[in-house]
Amino acid sequence: MSTELKIAKTDRKKYGVSGKPVVADRVLVKKMGHFASQTPPQQAFALLAINTKAGTYTSVNQYDGCTGTGYNAEGMTHPLPDAKSDKWKKWRKAGYVEGNVSDFPVLQSVQVAKQQKVNA
Repeated sequence: MSTELKIAKTDRKKYGVSGKPVVADRVLVKKMGHFASQTPPQQAFALLAINTKAGTYTSVNQYDGCTGTGYNAEGMTHPLPDAKSDKWKKWRKAGYVEGNVSDFPVLQSVQVAKQQKVNA
């Protein structure tokens, strides 16, 4: 088996169908604690990866640093809600908190100008 094929399989497991990380300048995070009680235990997080420049957010579940081979970011990417939208309040109420993009291996950080940022 060639090294190139091994890398592709590794990327597919880590990032899903695209084989690439989800680009984000911000992330909202909710720990999925029920996975900690599994055997073997997993570190699992529900992520809302915000790409302000693109005007989108992408829902991503990360399990032990991977999305899994079947994850498809394209189908999980949606228009970013308006700053005054109730969606931001619903996410907070559901337990999402601001996190650091660099803490999640399935995400790739992108910089945006300060005036483009949306408050959550």
